[in-house]
Amino acid sequence: MSDILNLARAVAEELREYKAELLYFPEFELRDLDDLRIVVVPAGTQYKTLSRAAHEELPKVQIGILKRCTEDELDGMLCFAEKLGLGFLNRKLAGGTCVSVIYNPIYSPEHLRERGQFTSVIELVFKVLKP
Repeated sequence: MSDILNLARAVAEELREYKAELLYFPEFELRDLDDLRIVVVPAGTQYKTLSRAAHEELPKVQIGILKRCTEDELDGMLCFAEKLGLGFLNRKLAGGTCVSVIYNPIYSPEHLRERGQFTSVIELVFKVLKP
């Protein structure tokens, strides 16, 4: 099995207390967001040559955070998302080490005010050395 799938499964397992799901094509309606929803998606892999005989793989796994909330709850959700992502930095999972965390709070003021919807994406970049 590919490294990216193993890593995505490992990330979802680490987030089991939030009932994280591994999905390939997540799609949601606001009515589905009564509770906090965490989604893990294998996002792609970058390959870099190290030498003629070795390369490194940089699999990317995204964590989506979705929740209904009000503007008053926004600070808490932003802190929660940032802390969740940073918790993976330098961690070893499924044969890879998380070397980068990219945090994108992609909520829009319109979605928050009109629909009460918070959405954030965290991208984890792992390093896997291959001979």
